[in-house]
Amino acid sequence: MIEELTQKVIENVQKHEPFGFNVRFDLTEGASIYVNGDSSPISVSNDSNPADTVFIVDSKDLESMLDGNMSPMSAYITGKMKIEGDMGKAMKLSSIFS
Repeated sequence: MIEELTQKVIENVQKHEPFGFNVRFDLTEGASIYVNGDSSPISVSNDSNPADTVFIVDSKDLESMLDGNMSPMSAYITGKMKIEGDMGKAMKLSSIFS
């Protein structure tokens, strides 16, 4: 499952310019997806490097967000996703989910 989600993140971020900070998706199942938004092109790995913003979410909800079936805002409001770190930077990332 992590390989498919990582690939979806790669496909989504390739459409965008670097956003100048790093984020990590920590899946409740134990894996991580790290997005280096400082690099050009944006790089994605399964490292658990330190990040400015960390999204804690289960793999099914992340997949729903990446597919455009659930908005990150509704995932956050309903408690399906938790955010640690810089909330302002988290808000700037909604474009990668579209």
